[in-house]
Amino acid sequence: MKRMRNEKVNKLLELEQVTLPWYVQEYIHTKSIIPYSSVTLYEYAKEYRRFFEWMQSEGIVKTSIDKIELSELEVLRKEDIDLYKSFLMFSPKTGTSTDNRSRSFVTVQRSITALRSLFKFLSSQTEDKHNEPYLKQNVMLKIENVKTTKTLQERSRTIEKKLLLDDEAILFLYYIDQDYESTLKSHQAKAAFKKNKIRDLAIIALFLGTGIRLSELVNMQVTDLDTVNLEATVIRKGGFKDVALISSLFIDYIIDYEEARNSLYSPIPQEKALFLTFYKGQAKRIEPSTVEKLVAKYSTAFKVRITPHKLRHTVGTQLYKKTNSLLTVSHQLGQTGTSATALYTHIVDKEQRNAMNDLWSD
Repeated sequence: MKRMRNEKVNKLLELEQVTLPWYVQEYIHTKSIIPYSSVTLYEYAKEYRRFFEWMQSEGIVKTSIDKIELSELEVLRKEDIDLYKSFLMFSPKTGTSTDNRSRSFVTVQRSITALRSLFKFLSSQTEDKHNEPYLKQNVMLKIENVKTTKTLQERSRTIEKKLLLDDEAILFLYYIDQDYESTLKSHQAKAAFKKNKIRDLAIIALFLGTGIRLSELVNMQVTDLDTVNLEATVIRKGGFKDVALISSLFIDYIIDYEEARNSLYSPIPQEKALFLTFYKGQAKRIEPSTVEKLVAKYSTAFKVRITPHKLRHTVGTQLYKKTNSLLTVSHQLGQTGTSATALYTHIVDKEQRNAMNDLWSD
């Protein structure tokens, strides 16, 4: 499934980049060797097309996008890019006719980041036949990042509303286990819930019991789960293998699924994925989108719609409240990357284990 998703993104990237100028295609090819992920390059390619379309609409260029010359980028001024930023921030989002909201600052910043990467490449990482960079001037050096209008305190309050802090994580799982079914009206909906209830509880318990990422959860194999030692082996962002500790508070939900997996889904022996779903009548690895939908469904009914990433943020926040240690949090969430952090790993382990087991207690 993951390979199929990658192949689909690669195909979309191919279709996107052929509409772009040759030097952007060179950028994409070069960055794919580093490598940048296909998803990142595809998102960047869309940003470049949007920027070039804006240049056309403003009369800055008169040609088709694939014919835009480097010299036309060379003469761009700071006020041109500032005008483009304003266009991004205040133009309506594409979508339904009723959606008139402007784009978020995060979305606008992604556009600026993509352009900054391209212009840096063209002005410092390329060579023409005279051994000179393609661009002599890099206008993006003069462009500031997009700043959110919210204060840190306001942003914290907004985020906190979408977290399950203190005893809410326990109550959330209890709600799914005991109360959610009563909110369903049809027999069909109740039957669908019962069919996947044990799996869904285990998925949310594993999120709340470890703080792992969505990609880490869906890519887990059966052998990656160790319910005796309360550990989950995952492939972290960046491709390295790591062990995430599991809170003992939630382990029963996970064990229930581990024991029922084969009887519930009857997978073929070759199917080693931990979390399964039915696809065309056969048990297959669950898709990230399926997990996102089930988390949204249950959380909306319980409190407020949240995402797997917010469950991860919940664990990080709760763990920091317990330990007041960013080192412990980064280690549990798999964000350790420096040699300095590695030196303290043996000190953190015991504290981390105690904190994870005590995560939602008073």
